[in-house]
Amino acid sequence: MSLGFSHNLMLAAYGTAWRVARPVLDRNKRLKHGLSQRLVPYGWSKRAHVWIQAASGGEAYLAWQMLREMPDDQQMTILLTSCTKQGIEVLEKAREWAAKEKSYLDVVVNYFPYDQPHLMTRAVEMVAPKTVVLLETELWPGLMTACAVLDIPVVVFNGRMNPRSLAGYLATIGFWRRIRPTMVHAISDKDARRYSALFGEQGVYTMNNIKFDSVSVGHKAGKNPLVGKVVKKNTPLVVLGSVREEEESDILDLVIRLKEARPKTSIALFPRHMERVGLWEMMLNGANQPFVLRSKITEPPAPGTVILWDAFGELGHAYQLARAVFVGGSLAPLGGQNFLEPLAAGKNPVIGTSYHNFQWAAGVIDEKMVYSMDDVDGVFDQIMRILKRSAKPDTVKKRFAAWLQDHQGGTKQVLNALLLLLKRSS
Repeated sequence: MSLGFSHNLMLAAYGTAWRVARPVLDRNKRLKHGLSQRLVPYGWSKRAHVWIQAASGGEAYLAWQMLREMPDDQQMTILLTSCTKQGIEVLEKAREWAAKEKSYLDVVVNYFPYDQPHLMTRAVEMVAPKTVVLLETELWPGLMTACAVLDIPVVVFNGRMNPRSLAGYLATIGFWRRIRPTMVHAISDKDARRYSALFGEQGVYTMNNIKFDSVSVGHKAGKNPLVGKVVKKNTPLVVLGSVREEEESDILDLVIRLKEARPKTSIALFPRHMERVGLWEMMLNGANQPFVLRSKITEPPAPGTVILWDAFGELGHAYQLARAVFVGGSLAPLGGQNFLEPLAAGKNPVIGTSYHNFQWAAGVIDEKMVYSMDDVDGVFDQIMRILKRSAKPDTVKKRFAAWLQDHQGGTKQVLNALLLLLKRSS
């Protein structure tokens, strides 16, 4: 398929921007992991029926959910890629899970290549997928152009697009329409309208968010691996989860105030990005706040300890043990982090007012299952109220499960669409 002179000219400018940025990107702390894979070496991947791109940890869990619900009669090779180390760690766990539970699926995990046009062309030719799946918000010109030239359909699942991104895309609308996805399944009517404005209405649908399907609300939890090893049983615990860089000063203030008000209450501090752990060590030391690193714990510390979590994948277990929860990304204009997970653990989380990335789940805020507070003062006050009197976990779970039931089913919807597309292309 030929895309025309103007498209190729813009793509060449895009490739030039990549070449200029490469020396900086190669030294980036978050991108240095998997650098050799990002350059698509010989043997980077074998051929696959489907290539699913998951930007980071959150999208990687969506890919894992798609594997979980893949019908048992679908024997295929699936390439899973991510841009970040955390995303790769989740995908590796998904691959290991699939090897045990879905042995008919051959799952390959790699770092997502740099989107330089020549690298993406090489990657797409190497994988030769029948379909490429992009999860949530990413649109990659290099990848999408290579797929358009080779007549490989691209689909966007769990799609979301904010007004600012749409405005940027509309500035080069002709470029994007020449490489438009075959299908877009968006998580809200607003998101669907934005995709339609960019690509046209054909092939744009709405869906329930896959994240609702990955939420499991159980009334009886199994043994928590943190109990007796990291946290003493029945220790009063406040979890500050997924804390982002832009809100760190507020959270440091919150830690200090909680320690003064509740000296026997332990605090579990989870930075959203692991590279911030070292800076948190400096900040806590500078504020004369004793702490222990999660990785250094060999036996549970005394109640009242601040635990700086430098291990990935344990936030959900910590939520189960918490008496009160704050979910970050919400005190600064960042769009929020996942506040459904603590709800599923039976805890009513506290957040700030920035949660536009989770607007699709705003119903739980409207129903007063999540407390959205204006500032760190409000967050502190609400956490203190919860510590004094919190709802019973089983009551919270039952109420959340009833609400959740009407919002699930998105995974089956997109898998049906994907399998139909694969059938047509075979």
